[in-house]
Order: sequence, then structure tokens, then C-alpha cells
Amino acid sequence: MSELLGNVTGADIYLIISLIIFIGVFVMATIYMIMMPKELVKTISELPLNEKDKYEE
Repeated sequence: MSELLGNVTGADIYLIISLIIFIGVFVMATIYMIMMPKELVKTISELPLNEKDKYEE
């Protein structure tokens, strides 16, 4: 793989940009999860076990 990218001029900038985008999305998702209200987390965690909200009829 490195031989393929080594022959392309300017390929290193695309690799760096893609790594920065990946890390940025990961950091934003982590911050969103930390700032999420605890009530919402509790509601979401109980969705599979909640019997009163059955959608199958």
C-alpha cells in the first residue's frame, strides 16, 4: 500500500487531512456524549426493556 501512495505526489496531505477529519469527528462525538443530559441517557438505555411502548401490534 505504501508503494502505491509513495509514487503519488501530494498523497501525504490527503492522508493527514483524513486523519484530522477522523479525529475531529471522534472528539465531537465524545464531547456530545459527555454533555448529553443524564435523563436522556437513562431513557435511551431502557428502550429495549421498556414494555409500555410496544410498537408491534
